[in-house]
Amino acid sequence: MEVNPRFIKITLILITLGIWIIIFQNAGILPQMAPQKIAVDTALQVRGSVDVDNTVFIKGSVDANIESINGYNKFYKDPRTGEYYVIPMTDAYR
Repeated sequence: MEVNPRFIKITLILITLGIWIIIFQNAGILPQMAPQKIAVDTALQVRGSVDVDNTVFIKGSVDANIESINGYNKFYKDPRTGEYYVIPMTDAYR
């Protein structure tokens, strides 16, 4: 059975192209096609934005401006249950 030389050349070109794409993605020159999932037990520094699909546990404290999140309302309505929660807020200027 004779193999077409053109088929062999195209196959080798596609294999070479695929290898170089993987090399450039690993080097950071080309972006990854799929999002990466990261699971760590230690501290992680994040720059930019991150989509979180699950629960995030944070050790320590996180600075959050409640007024920018909830407006100037002292109550928070849970969109899932419809219940209201009191958010303790202090006004430094009163």
